Amino acid sequence: MKHLVLSILTSILLFAVCCFAWDGERAKDPWKDPGLVPDKETAIRIAEAIVFPIYGEDMIKKEHPYIVTSENGFWRVQGTIREGIAGGTFYVVISHWDARIIDVGHTM
Repeated sequence: MKHLVLSILTSILLFAVCCFAWDGERAKDPWKDPGLVPDKETAIRIAEAIVFPIYGEDMIKKEHPYIVTSENGFWRVQGTIREGIAGGTFYVVISHWDARIIDVGHTM
């Protein structure tokens, strides 16, 4: 019985410490601006981390400069086609709020 009471009191104390230690004002809410992907530079770094292993870093770097747009809370990072080169470009769609990868592909 004594151990049970001690266990319950310890749990209550730990819970209270956690509640008071948490600063609700400073907690990061990814659903508010600036989100986890606040700018195009961050979107580019995430996109490169995704497409380098898929298509190869050398191939992707040939698609500079990237076209980066933001619309309705989603970043779209896409390569550009150099004159005289046939084919398409990579694209990655990333959630502005929580950095989820929404879509990855290659245009034709």
